[in-house]
Amino acid sequence: MANRESSKRVARAQAAGSRARSHRQIPVGFYSALTIIVVAGVATIGYSKFELNHPAGSAASSVQPAVGSTSYTAIGFDGCGTFAKPLAASSGKISGISSIGKGVLKVHPASAAEAGSNANLAAFVRSYKGLSITNGGFKLPGKAAVSAAARCHGSRAVFGIYVWSSLLSTQPTIYTNPAKVLLKNDQVITVAVAPKGAHIPQPPTAANLASVSAG
Repeated sequence: MANRESSKRVARAQAAGSRARSHRQIPVGFYSALTIIVVAGVATIGYSKFELNHPAGSAASSVQPAVGSTSYTAIGFDGCGTFAKPLAASSGKISGISSIGKGVLKVHPASAAEAGSNANLAAFVRSYKGLSITNGGFKLPGKAAVSAAARCHGSRAVFGIYVWSSLLSTQPTIYTNPAKVLLKNDQVITVAVAPKGAHIPQPPTAANLASVSAG
């Protein structure tokens, strides 16, 4: 009788120990799910903050000149050491890049097609009747073409588009392709056919840029 009672007590103790161990087991599935929820929540908050600080299209709008902005660039045409008369103000349908006279271009993109890298010298040339710039010279409205191939006063000539970042800049960047010349605010440009090795200055009308920008 005592043995049976002892056996029962042992069985009850074993059962109790088994239940205690089962209660102490870590609920792996529960904590895994909780971790996933926390990570997903943090990621969602981070993405929402990024979207708030970087709205769609912000990358495109940061490229200058942006749609709706206004900037001015001075330009002149040097034919073998003599600057031509400044371009007249644009007439007819006005594009996002136009001449306002006095040797100054106004850049005012109305759409993405006229903004950013699309606002270049080639785009202006296409919009200005009678004007052309090639990789060897230029032609102004109503004037004869000026070409490096024709030489300058018998001397070998070269063509270049000289671009200064501002009136105060002393070192221009030289291009031959007008599509590569991006129009920027307070920029100064001389399109020149000149004797090889000649010093190319900013156009005389560059001073007008300061008054136009201030106005």
